[in-house]
Amino acid sequence: MNQKKIFLLGPTASGKTDLTKSCYDIFPIEIISVDSAQIYKDLNIGTAKPSEQELKSYPHHLINIITPDQSYSVAEFQSDSDFLCRQIWREKKSPFFSGGTMMYFNALENPLDQIPPSTAESRAYMDQRLEEEGLESLYQALKTIDPDSCMKIKSTDTQRILRALEVYHLSNKPLSVFHSNHQKYNDRDVLKIGLFPQDRHLLHERIEMRVDKMISDGLLDEVKALKDSYNISKASNSMRTVGYRQTLMYLDGQINHKDLRDQIIFATRQLAKRQLTWMRKMENLHVFDPFDAKLEGNVKQLIKDYLG
Repeated sequence: MNQKKIFLLGPTASGKTDLTKSCYDIFPIEIISVDSAQIYKDLNIGTAKPSEQELKSYPHHLINIITPDQSYSVAEFQSDSDFLCRQIWREKKSPFFSGGTMMYFNALENPLDQIPPSTAESRAYMDQRLEEEGLESLYQALKTIDPDSCMKIKSTDTQRILRALEVYHLSNKPLSVFHSNHQKYNDRDVLKIGLFPQDRHLLHERIEMRVDKMISDGLLDEVKALKDSYNISKASNSMRTVGYRQTLMYLDGQINHKDLRDQIIFATRQLAKRQLTWMRKMENLHVFDPFDAKLEGNVKQLIKDYLG
């Protein structure tokens, strides 16, 4: 069986969605979304999710699969992706993984042993520890129980520190243990395409345009509706997403309207920076400038040669 896969990854606002749709038009592929925010139903504006009409014309797997008050782990993404790949190959097509959630791409490249899933109780426990002990204290605690993970986690990365400690709380095993005993993907079976802007200012301009459009399209009303419809708070995984966290702060009176825009732009830039940092470490990545006029033609030629 031909088990080829295609990865298309890049920082937020680099044009992955449009390029993905263009490839879908001409190649025998099925799109699998690699986006930890677009998995949530009703998180539409702030995630730049394709519209209902776009999703009808360009079906995406793993979009709108859970509600904002639920959680979804990297292990679940890995399991769902494995199932989808087998299904897609049976249809004589190739899985086309498109998105910017680098933890998900890492799981595709380095499949993990089964990590205990997050629970409402364990998240509440970790949030309480964060409030009572502070992030620096938790980071030092993680250094003691899991020094290997600490080498890969920055002392300011709240989400990853809490998750690593949560895994230890649930399993009494360090997170790094779950990275053992796995087989890496054979790179010959995967075509990896990365959108990496040569001019960072162009990406920043596009990020500002995207944030302004989100706000004008009704991001505030979307978050208000989410609060009315679901049992969510700033501790919910869905509300930790860039844009939603800041909008909740605004609705709670913690920041003003100008600060809302500025903070979303700043957080989005920081996200893009982290995405690019991760991409630099990825092996055998074919890199293209998203602002190159020849981007689409060059990428399509590469995919054509790969698929044969």
